Amino acid sequence: MAKQAEISPFRLGIRGQQAASEEEITALLESPAFRAVAMLLPDPLIVVDGDENVAFLNAAMERLASLSAVEAERLPFAKFLRRNDWELEENFTAGGRSDGQARLTIQADGRVLPVLRRILAANDSSTGHIVYIIRAAGALEPAARTQAGRTTAATGDAAALMFPAMLEEQVQRAVRAYHRRVRILLLGESGVGKTAIARHIHNLTAGRDVPFVHVNCGSIPETLFESEMFGYERGAFTGALQAGKRGYIESAKGGTLFLDEVGEIPLSSQAKLLKFLEDSTIQPVGSAVSKRIETTVITATNRDLRTMIAQGSFRGDLFYRIATFPVPIPSLRERPDKEALLDAILARINAGRNPKLHLSPPCRARLLAANLPGNVRELSGIIDYLDIVADEVATPAHLAGALIGQEPPPPIAAPVPVVEGKLKDMTAMFEDQMIRAAIARYGSKREAAQHLGVDGATLIRKLRRSPV
Repeated sequence: MAKQAEISPFRLGIRGQQAASEEEITALLESPAFRAVAMLLPDPLIVVDGDENVAFLNAAMERLASLSAVEAERLPFAKFLRRNDWELEENFTAGGRSDGQARLTIQADGRVLPVLRRILAANDSSTGHIVYIIRAAGALEPAARTQAGRTTAATGDAAALMFPAMLEEQVQRAVRAYHRRVRILLLGESGVGKTAIARHIHNLTAGRDVPFVHVNCGSIPETLFESEMFGYERGAFTGALQAGKRGYIESAKGGTLFLDEVGEIPLSSQAKLLKFLEDSTIQPVGSAVSKRIETTVITATNRDLRTMIAQGSFRGDLFYRIATFPVPIPSLRERPDKEALLDAILARINAGRNPKLHLSPPCRARLLAANLPGNVRELSGIIDYLDIVADEVATPAHLAGALIGQEPPPPIAAPVPVVEGKLKDMTAMFEDQMIRAAIARYGSKREAAQHLGVDGATLIRKLRRSPV
């Protein structure tokens, strides 16, 4: 006990000052005083040891994770994240060990929470403990809601991003391709749901207890791409971490490596990635030894890779390695189920909302007619915006801040009225012209009826009785 009393918390994790020993840090973390104080903190806190296993979590973290301390302690941290359907910022899941801030995405309800990460540096170890604190005490909700939404997140969210024909055909074929270790290339515009579909395929095949490492290739600087992707050994270059670093590929061992925006990979790094795809081996920077890593690779891009090959900015042999089974993902404007998708996103919002959010008919019509180049991601963001600014019923006025730069479509031009004939015939002729103009504009009788505020049967009946 006397030894524990001598430990100064101010010596822990402060670079440039005298650090405690590994034994002292362990003793502090196991002391009743530390645990009692940590249990009272409103912010969720978790401690990970040098072997990347969970060493401690407080009561707030237990509530957020729906996992008791007994179940979680000694569990590999990566497995702890997967069990909760959480995703930590990429540079941390790849094994980086440095102080900083991160973002934690809770897949079950789409929340993104800020995370503070601190290293408890030990003077006799190259690893040390890591403390993660989620800075969102006021925003946390009961664990029951998180648990209730988990099943929906596993299947419903991804399913809502795909219309049934695609879910039955393309995705099921992709699942078969995954089982046979055939590489899948997801093709589509930004925001169509490529990441959700990749995760859906992973969950259906590999399962939720194995790694799913999502790498946005466009976010990695060219000078860091090789070390981030393949890792590096201790002392590989100036500024390298003392313990070295595990790369994204090794982090995905036994699971799925999802290379998003694969068209952004620097040409200088494509040859080394090609070698990994050919023989499943990597050679970390600064190492003379190769490692064999078995993982299934899914790639995605919003760029035309064949055009890039012709321009010399993408290797043709790499393309043929990743594009064995291409899966085109339609844009939002090409989808016949846009209204059903809108309702699915509303249902996600309303799962934890009281009162429920409703869209007025003009607001719904405005959303369905809007040009959304950000596709599903943009539509989901607009509904999140309405969730904040609208109480119970969202109107077109609430959309003003969300549809910035998009003017509402001009009204249907009224035809020049006919001044001769009976009023009944003139009215029918006017209605007929308005209906036909709406059909021409919106592309179908169903859409025209919706925008004119009548049901489809009424619209068809008025067309049939028209004197024109």
